[in-house]
Amino acid sequence: MGMIRWIQNVSKKWVVAAIAVIAVIAVVGGSFMNWGGGGNTAQQGAGQRPGAGAARQFPVETQVVKKAEVGGGQVFTGSITPIYTSNVSSRVSGRVTEMMVKPGDRVTVGQPLAKIDTTALQQQIAQSESAVAVSAAQLQRTANDQANSAATAEKQLAVQKANLEKAIVDQQNAVAAAKQQVALSQANYNKAINDQQSSIANAKQQLAISQQNFNNAITTYNTNLANAQNTLNSQQDTIQNSQVSSNNSIDTLQLQLEQAIMNLNSVKANNASNSTAMDTALQKVQSAQLALDQAQQTTPNALTSASAALLKAQSDLATAQNSQTVQIAQEQLNRDSISMANAQNSLAAIMETNQQTLQKDQLSLTNTQASQELALNVTKAQVEQTEQAVATAKSVDAVAVSNAQFQQAQTNLRVLNEQLQDGVLLSPVDGVVSAINTPVGQNAGGTSNILSIAALDPTQATVNISEANIGKIKVGMEMKVNVPTLNKTYDGVVAAIRPTMDSVTKSYGVDIKVNDEKHELLPGMFATSSLKSEGRSAIMVPADAVLSQPSGNAAFIVQDGRAKKVSVKVGTLTSSMFEITNGLAEGDELVVKGQELLSDKAAVQVVKPGQEGQKPQGGQGQQGGQGQQGGRGQQGGQGQQGSQGQQGGQGQQGNQGQQGGQGQQGSQGQQGGQGQQGSQGQQGGQGQQGSQSQQSSQGQPANANGGASGQAPRAGGGQ
Repeated sequence: MGMIRWIQNVSKKWVVAAIAVIAVIAVVGGSFMNWGGGGNTAQQGAGQRPGAGAARQFPVETQVVKKAEVGGGQVFTGSITPIYTSNVSSRVSGRVTEMMVKPGDRVTVGQPLAKIDTTALQQQIAQSESAVAVSAAQLQRTANDQANSAATAEKQLAVQKANLEKAIVDQQNAVAAAKQQVALSQANYNKAINDQQSSIANAKQQLAISQQNFNNAITTYNTNLANAQNTLNSQQDTIQNSQVSSNNSIDTLQLQLEQAIMNLNSVKANNASNSTAMDTALQKVQSAQLALDQAQQTTPNALTSASAALLKAQSDLATAQNSQTVQIAQEQLNRDSISMANAQNSLAAIMETNQQTLQKDQLSLTNTQASQELALNVTKAQVEQTEQAVATAKSVDAVAVSNAQFQQAQTNLRVLNEQLQDGVLLSPVDGVVSAINTPVGQNAGGTSNILSIAALDPTQATVNISEANIGKIKVGMEMKVNVPTLNKTYDGVVAAIRPTMDSVTKSYGVDIKVNDEKHELLPGMFATSSLKSEGRSAIMVPADAVLSQPSGNAAFIVQDGRAKKVSVKVGTLTSSMFEITNGLAEGDELVVKGQELLSDKAAVQVVKPGQEGQKPQGGQGQQGGQGQQGGRGQQGGQGQQGSQGQQGGQGQQGNQGQQGGQGQQGSQGQQGGQGQQGSQGQQGGQGQQGSQSQQSSQGQPANANGGASGQAPRAGGGQ
């Protein structure tokens, strides 16, 4: 893991330089092995040349090609991380006497974690309890003194209030008597005024009646006189108008008669034969004569009636002028005016007498009110003074001070008791103890961090995703999380994508919520993550079986004991498996180990994992034993160089160096060297070749860790 991070951090320039140095070391090491490794190697190489009489067979491991479920694609590395870490400190200063948990323990909220020495705190509590008792006694004494003073003042106040009430009653009685006398005088005054005003009103009323009668008499006299005069004038005018009208009417009728006669004469002259016209004209003459006769008879009668009416009007005028009604009304008005003046004079005298009596009684009332008000104010002042004394006696200031002191003492005691309870640290969260920062026996201050708890509910894995791939990840996306330490895979969901790129790794952190129902995961565990399975089947082969070549990706299959090179097309890629979309079919026998040494149509010997191929000749078998010795000397020879080549990401170059002088022994030495370098394969990311026999479980984590760097020399071109 550390080697992977180091390789990711260094620049490509230094990686290329390191690879070149490792390749030079591999070549030099191979030369030394050929020069000083003994003649056995050379003999074996010579024994395997074509002069041996048999074709060379390469030992390989194979597996049958078959379909499998397509994985989620590229694998991302990271670790199990807590949601947050809670640093637990003590609010009590003291020595840690007991640690009740250890790193890795799972704890729950409220679970005791550690104990702090509270001896000094217990002594402070004892002192505080004594202070509370003293404050309580002082509070009780102050309350009793205040109650006694208040009782004495209240008694004095009751006496003063009784005196005040008596003074108020006396004042009210005296004022009421004075008011009653004033009211009586006011009533007499009002009665006299009312009586006199009634007399004056009656006199005024009688005077008004007499005045009205006088005015009515004068009006009647004037009216009768005017009416008689008007009647007389009217009758005179009537006689004159009747005479004129009568004369005009007779003249008009005579004119009409003359016109009728003229018309009759005209008819006789012109239409004597027309009887109808004659009759009409004659009838008009007769009508005009009749109207004239009636008018002449009516005129004398009208004049006679008008003359009689004129005489009566003259008589009425004389009667109205001689009437004495006005004189009688004038005399009555004079008498009523005298009565009115007498009543007004009497009212003035009565008002003056009663007003003097009323003013005397009102002055007496004012004096009584003033004297009583003075006495009442004196009594009120005494009562207010006594009330002030009662308020002072009832004042709770002293009690409040004592009570505040008592409350303060209780608060101090409560705080100390709470601190005593804080002597046992309780877990604030559910989680796993990640560190003990203050061991037993060491003093813990108020801000010191005693232990740390990593919250794992829910469990979270944080993986690093490059800028090229971060766009494919969305919150809520399902992913698989693999933990090699436990050799288990968990379901997960992307919970958050951190928006800031790490300046060192050039990647973004992605938090994945992991379904860890059994609570097996611990913070810091190495983890890898990939997208969840696509839910389809395809031909899946180990990533090592695919070789990246200038002409494209290729693989070897075994047909009739020989290797056959086939071109393949790679689909979905993972760190350990490739999807083959073209080039392989189900049932093909695919070479998964030893393909680096093969060429097309090369003879192969299929072996099981951990086994060595058979030697073509017996003598060569002994030389193979020497090859095993060479494998044992891999620490200083080519076996070590081969593993170094794998660490530097140049597995093919390392194997080619072994081909230079070792033949089959090179491959056997490779097996031995790879067995030793299995753990290094995890560090360098190229432990694929060393995952034989008992080291296979370590080889897989190496693949998972170094998926990106390990794939580059093999199938990088296909990617």
